[in-house]
Amino acid sequence: MARYWSPRIALNAHWGFLLCSVMALGADGADKPDDERFAPLREKIQKSLVDRQVPSLAVAVARDGRILWEEGFGWADREQRVPATEHTMYSLASISKPITATGIMLLVQRGELQLDDPVNQYLGGPGVTARVGNASGATIRRVANHTAGLPLHYQFFYADEPAERPAFSESLRRYGVLMSKPGERFQYANFGYGLLDEVIRRGSGTSYAEFMRRELFLPLGLTRTAVGLPAELNQFAAVRYAPDQRPLPFYTFDHPGASAVFSSAHDLVRFGMFHLGHRAADQRRLMDPRWIEEMKKPTAHVGGSRHYGVGWFIDKDEHGFETVSHSGGMGGVRTRLTLIPSEKLVVVALCNASSSLPIEISRDIIGKLLPDYERERHLAAGRHKPNPQPPEPGCPPALVGYWRGRIATYAGPRQLELWPQPDGEIKVRMAGQLATLLNNSQLEDGVLTGQFAGDIDTEDANRRPYDLHLRLNLHGEQLHGSVAAISRPANRTGNALSYWVELQRIDPDPSIRSLFNGHTLAGWRVIDKYDFQRHGDVRVRDGAVVMEAGNPATGIVFAGAPPRIDYELAWEARRIQGSDFFCGVTFPVNEHYLSLIVGGWGGGVTGISNLDGMSAVENETTDYRTFEEGRWYRLRLRVTQDNLAAWIDGEQVVDVATKDHELSIWWEQEPVRPLGFAAWYTRAALRNLTLKRLPAATE
Repeated sequence: MARYWSPRIALNAHWGFLLCSVMALGADGADKPDDERFAPLREKIQKSLVDRQVPSLAVAVARDGRILWEEGFGWADREQRVPATEHTMYSLASISKPITATGIMLLVQRGELQLDDPVNQYLGGPGVTARVGNASGATIRRVANHTAGLPLHYQFFYADEPAERPAFSESLRRYGVLMSKPGERFQYANFGYGLLDEVIRRGSGTSYAEFMRRELFLPLGLTRTAVGLPAELNQFAAVRYAPDQRPLPFYTFDHPGASAVFSSAHDLVRFGMFHLGHRAADQRRLMDPRWIEEMKKPTAHVGGSRHYGVGWFIDKDEHGFETVSHSGGMGGVRTRLTLIPSEKLVVVALCNASSSLPIEISRDIIGKLLPDYERERHLAAGRHKPNPQPPEPGCPPALVGYWRGRIATYAGPRQLELWPQPDGEIKVRMAGQLATLLNNSQLEDGVLTGQFAGDIDTEDANRRPYDLHLRLNLHGEQLHGSVAAISRPANRTGNALSYWVELQRIDPDPSIRSLFNGHTLAGWRVIDKYDFQRHGDVRVRDGAVVMEAGNPATGIVFAGAPPRIDYELAWEARRIQGSDFFCGVTFPVNEHYLSLIVGGWGGGVTGISNLDGMSAVENETTDYRTFEEGRWYRLRLRVTQDNLAAWIDGEQVVDVATKDHELSIWWEQEPVRPLGFAAWYTRAALRNLTLKRLPAATE
């Protein structure tokens, strides 16, 4: 158990370092460990460090502008036997947000920006983009209170791994995308504070780290506080430890303003005192109280009694008291800063492991000083919490069916399909991948959520094993929202990278089968017989089958066994270049075959070949229309026992009773049997091919 010795035992080995630290920083009027109110908590902390295998914890408490207690426990660095003190610098994780927000308010106070101006006004270039709503609604305030419309996001870059943080402009291009309307809902979004640190950089004319050091940390006497970890302060920092108790390599983020600040318990309690209007003798008067209070206004509802302001969580009723707080958590970090304005109380607890101990100790400290808080806390713990009502079984009719659309990633679109079943099961498939279940799926208040295994195939996401988490809003026949690639639990904190998703309900029947995965030609083969011997290249590009012009023909045929009757095909086709038919689909009708020709005979004929031995240009189905190059046309073909029907962009172009005609195949289409597509002297493309079986007609 030697590795868990108390730092008091090891004090002599480090007396020079500690003495210099205390002399340089001063005790700030603190009552050192002689305040017996905290004795039981000291014992609990020391025992918990051993029992839970937590390396260290540092605490600080101030009331009425005076530090009551500040102390470190355990090891800031186990390997080097460096004890933790109140002056040890800890990675703060998300407590960086109220610190960054304070920097923003300094610029607001100077008139260099306005809280309710669009953030794009201060970013330069294209700024954030909006998939829904308007990017101008993403104001500085909404970015700061997590209602701008940005999705879930975090991304880590470790020093011993090859991936490096991209330039801000590239991160902005990839992840500066609004996926809900600004002001519509609260969504905790780290990347928003990445935007704010860029606003500070551009507004101040210096780096974010230097602005914070010069304009906030030094004027407040926070000498053990910094953005990142400058070389001269590295010796004072606590090592971050992974769950396996090993030191983590240093890491950075693409959202420094959300996560990158280091500070000591001593400095952080003084920062909290500043926000309660208690300025120490060595601190400058930095900010007019009205701007400090502006940060504490609850402008975004989080849930229950909790709200968010400019960088702060505000809980209107935390065990009977209004609290202003922020916590932080990431690899090797758990932190908590709590202000209770009515009691002029500040509590800090910092830890260099992913442990809940700082949260628990913070509440213990508050309870020790505020008996009413402790009483309500114990009453709340003893109250019966009703089990949440389970969701209604099955899927509502508005969701049941076949849905298809795309995920928009920075590396290009990815096809996505959903099959919600009446019994509540939802199948999901990404292009080129196996269909799987959407686990933990739930539709609540018009929002569909769930997770599944899949490969979104972006360089960022694929650095870590992950699952895909859907959050989609149901609006009539559309689903839109985000899919987040969230890393699976591991010793190193991974990433949560969100991408825009938009799906359309193609049919309320969930039995529809997709015939093309949008990624490969799996299930199809290229035709190479007769007139197709001199065919053009066939490849998959941007989710479509592209058929280069043949001499005379290029085509593909389905490798499976299609139904012979009572089915419906749907697809999209596009003429890229040429003047003959860009889509000829050959299909079975019981033991016979027919072909639907689109754009033939000079580019404008549509019809069925062959009825009564006559081709598409000479029978009752013959139609003439103009087809534009480069435009996608939606086509649908229905084959039943008695009837044949076809539609182009929803307009019916074929309606013929098959029993009244002799059915035969156009000889040039023979190689396309039993089901296939061809183009004639024309470069063409196909996508979104689906098959739907129809119930057989009954007498």
